[in-house]
Amino acid sequence: MGQQAMTYIPEENKHEVLKLKNLIEKLSWGIEYSDFLSPFAIKYAVEVLLKSQNHILHRCWGGYEGSERNILAIFSSDFEEYAENLTYPIQTILIEAKNNLSHRQILGSLIGNGLKRDKIGDILVKENSALVFVKDEIATYIVTNIDKIGKEKVKCSIVENGQIDIKWFINNSSKRIVYTVASLRVDSVISHGFGISREEAADLIRQMKVAVNWVYIDKPSYAVKEGDLLSVRHHGRLKIEKVLSTTKKGRISIEVLRFS
Repeated sequence: MGQQAMTYIPEENKHEVLKLKNLIEKLSWGIEYSDFLSPFAIKYAVEVLLKSQNHILHRCWGGYEGSERNILAIFSSDFEEYAENLTYPIQTILIEAKNNLSHRQILGSLIGNGLKRDKIGDILVKENSALVFVKDEIATYIVTNIDKIGKEKVKCSIVENGQIDIKWFINNSSKRIVYTVASLRVDSVISHGFGISREEAADLIRQMKVAVNWVYIDKPSYAVKEGDLLSVRHHGRLKIEKVLSTTKKGRISIEVLRFS
């Protein structure tokens, strides 16, 4: 299978892609930082928007290693020597409560307070505390104005680099599962991974609700491979960790991480 073309832009990503186009056009010299972007938008920027712009270099960072939502830094090639020491406009907020918090509650409260989604990066929740990566410009507002998440009273504070062990927060919301499939067709892998019928999986793919490594596909027969990340709207994600072995009957055994 060849590389899928990044021609399809989902409705919810159109605004961030448009903002990125404007940011790239604006850059004449120096460094420009985007707002927080979805993995799709970063991939689109790198593979489509910046592909022909040889004089523009880029890096991205979301506040910690392995972050999902990131800020894209674009800069003219004469700034290359500064690239390793870019100062991203990111602050880390610690939210502490008496009871357990959830990602949905925190995001809902921040947006309910008038904050825009693209100013907020990843939210790492661990029991009754959470780390939220945000753009510099909203950090003070959060710390001074947000004292409740839902009905739960909370304390928000800005944490400096190295003050907190991020590893402790990295969400272990994945479940490791092993199952066999007749082939590595994407519809088959999704159907087994989420316990839905093959027809349902194929419909989701045809409706452009399935992305492989953040690129949307429309063919149920698309072949996936070890290391691929499959995102399925309203179901979650699957990462194909390992293709283990083939059974005597020719079925393929795979080890998958499922994130809901």
